[in-house]
Amino acid sequence: MALELKTTDAAGKPVGTVSLDESLFGGFVKSRLIHAASVMYHANLRQGTHCTKTRAEVAGSTKKLYRQKGTGRARAGNRKSGTRKGGGVIHGPKPRDYSYHMPRKQRQAALRSTLLGKAKDAELHVLESITFDAPKTKTMLALLESHGLTGQTVLVATDGLKRDVWLSGRNLPGVTVIPAQELNTRQLLVHKHLIIERPAFDRLNAAPERPSRSRKPKGTRKQAAPAKAEE
Repeated sequence: MALELKTTDAAGKPVGTVSLDESLFGGFVKSRLIHAASVMYHANLRQGTHCTKTRAEVAGSTKKLYRQKGTGRARAGNRKSGTRKGGGVIHGPKPRDYSYHMPRKQRQAALRSTLLGKAKDAELHVLESITFDAPKTKTMLALLESHGLTGQTVLVATDGLKRDVWLSGRNLPGVTVIPAQELNTRQLLVHKHLIIERPAFDRLNAAPERPSRSRKPKGTRKQAAPAKAEE
């Protein structure tokens, strides 16, 4: 089954259509896989620089506050105990690395499934070309207005790095411009709409090429080198 998507120009006028093959994008939206990829990307953004002091790191005396017995009070050690005010933190957070990685095929499947969801929700906009003569925020704003996306979060994916387009969109709140080769699941989820150039969309819509493996014909064995004649 294929979805028909209309392609537009920079002025928002329809110029043609493209078909999105659902079978190449997983056939249906895989919400659990998308969630797993989103959690991974957010975990990889964590700095992990949180740090608390243990009782060994808190400044203070290690002298026992008062004798063990005979006071009628609860027994107490030094003032750096984690149960006292100003003492160390018990099992507190320490600097750590939260990053981990999903298999590459799972990340690619999550990206394609998210794109399929955008297409079904009419949040995927295919433009024939996105080219600006000069970096101007007004030009990017006019592009968004022509597609009815003013005031919404928009991810603009260009075919390769286009500096003028990137400079034109960086001052608009909620608008992010990146090369289509850097698309990932998290960026698609934090932006409601996706604008992508036609050449980049065609590459995503094409079937992935499998590397060909050359196999040796059966029955062929490596022959041993001839023995040297004895002198």
